[in-house]
Amino acid sequence: MYQMHRIFCATPWELEAERMRFHEILGRFNETDAMPKGVLFVPVTLAGIRDKRPLQYTIDENIRQCRHYLLVLSDEVGGWGPTERNFRHDYSLALECAADAAEPMQSVAILTKGHAAPDLPQPAATFATRAEFDACLNRLFSEWLASC
Repeated sequence: MYQMHRIFCATPWELEAERMRFHEILGRFNETDAMPKGVLFVPVTLAGIRDKRPLQYTIDENIRQCRHYLLVLSDEVGGWGPTERNFRHDYSLALECAADAAEPMQSVAILTKGHAAPDLPQPAATFATRAEFDACLNRLFSEWLASC
């Protein structure tokens, strides 16, 4: 039986390719690194949801059940994302959960494609290419696995 840890990965529409890549890289990481150690990371993302506002309660509940929260943003979008997929509230909730020892949330990270917008917290890393994004993800996954 695997020790399962959910990872919530939030992305704006413009980073749909990165959301899909997150699933691919996480699946590969599970096979090669996590599962041999008895751990399985479970991806949680918003697929095919144009406007997340009507689903915010369900999104909040999913964030509360996750061990890690990853927000991937782009300097092309700017800021926290468009009104329909704005992640300021989600990020704040993830930070609240990480600060509460009773919650499973252990870490919160931001990755930014390009330069981070001035109104955003400092990202854990920035990337410009697919290879750089993959490296950022693998680095985070390795850190999270080491913390298990």
